[in-house]
Amino acid sequence: MTDPLSDETLGSRLAAELPRHAAPVRLRHTVVEAGRPRVHVRPWLSAALAASGTALVLFLVFIWFALPRISPADPVQRLVRSVVSEHTRTLMWGARRPDVIPAALPWLTQESGIGLNRVFAGDERLTFVSAEPVYLEQRRGIALHYRDEDGHLLTYVVLPAPGLPMPERQRVQVGRWRPALLSDGGFSVWVWKQGDLACFIVSDMISETDLGSFREYFVRVRVATEPVIR
Repeated sequence: MTDPLSDETLGSRLAAELPRHAAPVRLRHTVVEAGRPRVHVRPWLSAALAASGTALVLFLVFIWFALPRISPADPVQRLVRSVVSEHTRTLMWGARRPDVIPAALPWLTQESGIGLNRVFAGDERLTFVSAEPVYLEQRRGIALHYRDEDGHLLTYVVLPAPGLPMPERQRVQVGRWRPALLSDGGFSVWVWKQGDLACFIVSDMISETDLGSFREYFVRVRVATEPVIR
């Protein structure tokens, strides 16, 4: 009887005589992935992470819209931008306290330090809407709101501004006056001085047709209104 092959001899013959085949790439990839440690994310944690991400995105969007625009260096432009912002707020939310003329004049003078010896109370073209004190660029002032026949809201604002220079290049001859006509954020703004007071009229009247009416509105308000510092 032939002696059985030893384990060592048998292993050597198998290694030498049996054919060898390379493992498929997919099999090797599966084996490698199977050997890696797995991280299990609990469902509640996934939901919490998703909610946190959504909240972060909403916060960034809010910050983007809430941050104020860079304030211009020119003092007239800064005041114009503040007046336009106040006008926009009134368009969206209405006056803070919709008092009427002339009953509100003593209260307005007390709150703003500005009196109105004469005031435009409206006519067949412009309807008086409301009056209120304002605080813009660290200046107390008065805002009067009117609405025309086409639904345009006009805001007339008076602020103390001694020494404020007028933008000469934007001045326009309107009757016997030369107010400056500026624009900001899609709004047109008349700017002029009466003594140490800066006066503004702002509206969304920017087309050529609208500007003709906007000139007339300036004349109506300018003729009939006389603000003074009290």
